[in-house]
Amino acid sequence: MSTLDSEYFNNKHQNLFNSKYRRVRSGKFSRNRHWKNLIVLSLTFLFCFTAYGAIQNIQSSVNTSNGLGFLSLTIVYGSLMLSSLLAPAVLKYFGTKWTIVFATLCYCIYSYANFFPLYATLIPSSFLLGFSAAPLWVAQGTYLTTSAIQLAELINEVPEFVISRFNGVLFALIQTNQIWGNLLSFTILDAGMEDQRPTNVSSCGSQSCGAPIESNPPSQGKNEVQLLFCIFSVIGMLAVLLSVCFLDEQPSATTQIKADTGSFLSMVLSTVRLMSNFQLFLLIPVFVYTGTEQAFMFGDFTKSYITCTQGISAVGLVMIAYGVSAVISSLICGQLEKITGRIFLFCLGSVVHAGLLVYLYVWKPNQQAEWQLYLVAVGWGVGDAVFQTQCASIIGVFFAGCQEPAFSNYRFWQSAGYCISFVLSIPDGICIFHKIIGIGIWLLFSMITYFVCEYKISSYRCFVTGMSSTRVDRQQQQAVTCNTVL
Repeated sequence: MSTLDSEYFNNKHQNLFNSKYRRVRSGKFSRNRHWKNLIVLSLTFLFCFTAYGAIQNIQSSVNTSNGLGFLSLTIVYGSLMLSSLLAPAVLKYFGTKWTIVFATLCYCIYSYANFFPLYATLIPSSFLLGFSAAPLWVAQGTYLTTSAIQLAELINEVPEFVISRFNGVLFALIQTNQIWGNLLSFTILDAGMEDQRPTNVSSCGSQSCGAPIESNPPSQGKNEVQLLFCIFSVIGMLAVLLSVCFLDEQPSATTQIKADTGSFLSMVLSTVRLMSNFQLFLLIPVFVYTGTEQAFMFGDFTKSYITCTQGISAVGLVMIAYGVSAVISSLICGQLEKITGRIFLFCLGSVVHAGLLVYLYVWKPNQQAEWQLYLVAVGWGVGDAVFQTQCASIIGVFFAGCQEPAFSNYRFWQSAGYCISFVLSIPDGICIFHKIIGIGIWLLFSMITYFVCEYKISSYRCFVTGMSSTRVDRQQQQAVTCNTVL
C-alpha cells in the first residue's frame, strides 16, 4: 500500500512521523508572539522585495549596454536553481533566522551594485543574489510553517488552516511590493523622462516577436536613476535590520534524512532524493507554472502589451493594479480555503489564467485600450495569488516533516519556469502567441497532475480513516516519512 508524505491525518491534529525523524517541536512562544513573528517576517520580505522587485522590472530598460540587464536577470534565476539544491544544508548550519538575515544582505549588495552597473560589479552580485535567494525562500517557508503548526497546537486548531492563513497574510504583504516599488519608480523616473508614446503599435500584443519597440528615445537622467537605487538600498537595509532585531529564532523543522544527516552532502542530496517522491513529482508541473506565469507577466506582458502601446512610464501604474489585486486575493485565499478547500481555489486560479490567455491571444491592443491592460493585470493578480499561496500551503501540509528539501524543490522548479521563459524570449522567431499557447498547454497539464495528486491524497485519507486508532498506533513506526514513495 502506498503512503503519503507528511499528511495530517488524526483527529487530535498530531502528525504521525517515523520515530527516526524529528517532529516539529512544540512552540515556546505565546499566540501573540507567533503573530508578531509573522508580521516581522512579512515586513522583512516586503522591504526586501520592494527594492529588488522594482529593480527587476526596470533592469533591462536601464542597463541596456550589451544586454547587461537581461544577462543579470538570467544569471540570478540560473544560480537560484543551483542554490535550491544547497538550501537545506545552509539552513541546517545557519538556522532559519540567520539564513534570512544573510540572504537579505545579499539582496542589498545587488542594489548597491546597480550604482556602478558594469560587468565587474553586476554579474558577481547577480550570482550572489541568486545563490542566496533559494535559502531565503526556503527559510521563509520553513519558519512560517513551523510557527503555524506550533500555533495550531497551542489553540487546538487544524494545522492546515493555520498554515493557509499565515501564507495568506505573508503573501498579501509581500505582494504590496508591486505597489510601493512601482510607485517609486514611476514617480522618480517619470520626472526625468520626456514623452515616450510608441510610434508603431502594429506589432504589439500576441504578434510581438522580439522586435525593438519603436518609440521616442527616453531621456532618463542619471541623477534620477542614482536616486532611485539609493532609496532601494536603504529599503533593503531596513529588511536586514528588521530581521536581526525583531525576528525570534525558530528551531528548524527538518527531518533526518538518514543517520548521517549531519553531513553537508546528505543535506544537499535530501532535495534531490525528495524528487523521487510521487506526490512531489506530480506537483512539479504546478511549481514550474508558477515561474512561467510570473515571468510572462513581468517580462512579456509589460513589454509587448504595456510598453508597446502606452510607453514605459505606464508600466508602473498598470503593475500597481496587479499588486493591489494580488494583495487582496492573497488575503481572501488564506481565509477561503477553510470554506472551499484547495481544489476549488486551484480551479479558480486556473480558469482565470486560462481565460486571460485566450483573451491575450485574440486581442489586438492599441493606444486607446488602457482599461483592458488594467483588467488583465487585475485578473492575473488573482490567479497568481491563488497559485502562490496554495503552493506554499500544500507544501507545508504534505511535507511538514521535511520542509527544507520540499521548499527547495518548489523554488528549484519555479526558477526553472523563470529560466525557460527568459530563454524563450531571446530568439526573434518565438512570438508572444507561441508562448501563450505553450503556457496554456502547460497550465492544462499541471492541473491534470495536480488532480491526480489530490486523488492520491483522498485515497490515503480514506485508508487511514478506516483504521482503528489502535492499529494506527501500532503502525506509527511505518507512518509518514520523507523517504517513502507512493
